[in-house]
This record gives sequence, structure tokens and C-alpha cells, in this order.
Amino acid sequence: MSELTLYGESDWVSPWVFHVLVALEELGVRYKLETPPLPLPADRKAELQRRGGFGKVPMLVHGEVWLSESSAISEYLAEQFAPPKYPRLLPERSDQRARARQVMSFMRTSLFGLREDRPTSSVFGRPDPRPLSDKAKADAAELVRIASHFVAPGKTQMFDTWSVADADLGLGLMRLVANSDPVPSHLLDYALAQWGRRSVAKYLSYQPTTR
Repeated sequence: MSELTLYGESDWVSPWVFHVLVALEELGVRYKLETPPLPLPADRKAELQRRGGFGKVPMLVHGEVWLSESSAISEYLAEQFAPPKYPRLLPERSDQRARARQVMSFMRTSLFGLREDRPTSSVFGRPDPRPLSDKAKADAAELVRIASHFVAPGKTQMFDTWSVADADLGLGLMRLVANSDPVPSHLLDYALAQWGRRSVAKYLSYQPTTR
């Protein structure tokens, strides 16, 4: 099996690098980690564009495959490192797998007001004391509504088994939790359960001690 390399970023605040590193750690596969600064140096960006078409991170290298876009990477990993030899990254049932993809798509294409007011730097570093804007409040309410639809009280995963979509939803909720914004108790427990996973702890171990 060809060696894996993940190109991340040296500030450790990208939610999409978070997604891919968590996926790799959940699989338990060996990989190398490259963490260039952002914005990417011109030579590194040119290399990623030449090899993968997109000059951005995260970028996964697997042999001759250079792949960007975090959800595409985790889908690729789920196929290349499939059960029963490796843990499952996406649900086994097709309907739940589609729902997981739906949640991951929502987390990437929505909540821009919340993401601006509660950036991942406020999750991984210092909390942001500013009050939420009206747009961010509306986004937070929508996030809580959707999370409550998929996460039943007492549950620490959305579907029959944990999936990498749980990491994305957990991080979305941590934008509120880490900044002491109100979150229903069962979603607080769910988000903290994601933060307690070994794979997430691995990502957090790379965080700078100060921001």
C-alpha cells in the first residue's frame, strides 16, 4: 500500500484539515504530515496545483493520487481502507450514509454568519467574547435545530455507528460550546463526546500552547 501524506496548515485552525486528520486517525493508518504556512508559499501552491489540480489544503497524497476537498478525501479513504480490515468512516446503511453526506454538505455550505462570529480559532484557541450578530444567532438556531433532528438525547452519534460526519457536526456545535453560547444539554453532551475521541485528541495535541 502506498504511503499517505496529509498536507495541512501550520496554524491548526482549518475545520477541513481537522476532518481529514480525524478520518486518518480513526482508520489507524500510517501517514506523514506536512504543515506549510498559509497562505501557501508560491512554490508549494504551484506543486499542489500541478499534482492535484487545486492549490489548497487539505491535500491527501496516496501514491499517484493527489486529492483535495475534505469530504472527497474522507470518501476516498472510506473506499480505500474499508471494513472489515479498517474501521468504518461512513454508515453501513445506504440511507444513513446519504444522511451523513447531507450533514457534511450542510456544514460546508451554510452557517457563514456563525463561522464568522465563532471561527475555529475560538474553538481551538481563545474564546471570542463578542456577542453573536443577528445572522450568527439565526445560524446557531438552525444548527441546533438540525443537530437535534439527528441526535437523540443520550446519543453520542447520529447513526447506528459513529461516522466522520459526527466530527463535523461536533465541531460545529463546539463553535457555540467553546464560547459559552447556549446549547441544549443533550447536544452539549454529544459535542463533548466527539471532543473525547482519541482521533480528535490527536488533532488537539498539535494546537499551539498560546494564540
